[in-house]
Amino acid sequence: MGGIVGILSYDKIWNISKFLKYSLMGLQHRGYSNTSVAILNEKILKSDSNLAPEDFEINDEGWAGIGYTGSRQNKLYLFDQMAITIDGITKETPEEISKIILKDPENLKNVKGAFSLIALTKEGEIIAYRDDSGLKPLALGGFGFDMGIIASEMTGIIVIGGDFRREIKPGELVLMNKYNIETKQLVEPKSSYCSIEYIYQSRIDSYVNGKPIYDLRIKIGEELAEERKIDADTVIGVPETALPFALGYSRKTGIPMNLGFTRTGSPIRTMLASDDFLKIVGVQLKLNPIKSAVFGQRVILIDDSMVTGTTLKNTVYNLRRLGAKEVHVLIGSPKLISYCPYEVEVPPSNELIAANLSDEEVSRVIGADSIYWLSLEGLYKVIGNKNLCVGCMVGKYPKVI
Repeated sequence: MGGIVGILSYDKIWNISKFLKYSLMGLQHRGYSNTSVAILNEKILKSDSNLAPEDFEINDEGWAGIGYTGSRQNKLYLFDQMAITIDGITKETPEEISKIILKDPENLKNVKGAFSLIALTKEGEIIAYRDDSGLKPLALGGFGFDMGIIASEMTGIIVIGGDFRREIKPGELVLMNKYNIETKQLVEPKSSYCSIEYIYQSRIDSYVNGKPIYDLRIKIGEELAEERKIDADTVIGVPETALPFALGYSRKTGIPMNLGFTRTGSPIRTMLASDDFLKIVGVQLKLNPIKSAVFGQRVILIDDSMVTGTTLKNTVYNLRRLGAKEVHVLIGSPKLISYCPYEVEVPPSNELIAANLSDEEVSRVIGADSIYWLSLEGLYKVIGNKNLCVGCMVGKYPKVI
């Protein structure tokens, strides 16, 4: 997983380094362990680190730049003529892609993969492309008449005061220089939008693939209420992603919703954590349960997904430690049973708890009274179409790389 951004000012008097930094901060929910930027002044200068964007200082100045924040290795590459950053996976190497762009950017339509990319040339042009599957999002915006901005999500645009204009379509090329912005639809979309973007990955204030994420997650909570009615005293969502799920469930059932947790530190996304210890203690590092909200209560605990079960087991344990009488777990996604070949952080099947244990066994392992996952049909119903990649839920994938 990763977030990418490109910013180009229309006048060389601007220094975009701070804009780039804060734009990456607006994307770090997509991955935060590594940060890399390339800044153009007289030449392209690259710097990177294994720090989150808020701790990463950009020392170079320039009037155009691109950046990457991700949970795996840095995916920003510098070559003689350009720098490239990629969200996703490609069959061609970054160097091969750079040569394709230099020859003719329209040949990006022939690159095999599931990806969005942004390139910065030494002449001061930003080139962006989203492959025809649309598996990786990409948005277009600007900062008045002063800058053009391209980012994985609109959150990377609005966080710096920019105007979100629209999403870049699957199969669409964007060419941006200090004189104009040109767009071309290179191939017809073959949309297979990533279901995890809706459920977990995108920030709740985003619009992705034309869908308002907050509203969609409210509807997931309502759908869970339709599918699984539980006699309980309170509904609690695991912040931040699952809070709208809990709100939707509460509205539909009339069971009061409580804020069961308070934040204790920086927002750590345990699904993105590479360190096993961090996965175990991540809940305490970011959230602490509120005793008065759960003591003596029959609790419905709603989370966005379940991968290995480690985080939820820890969460359920802490609710019981604070006096919860019952804990019933609802998951706002269908069961994850298979890996993701497109660089979403879903591990192999042998590490996925839902792929290896029955519902009753999962309940026992995590210490819950019951557990239920959103149905696949329920997901289709909420999103409103079946043009989705649900490979991690069914083991079949829309695009071979």
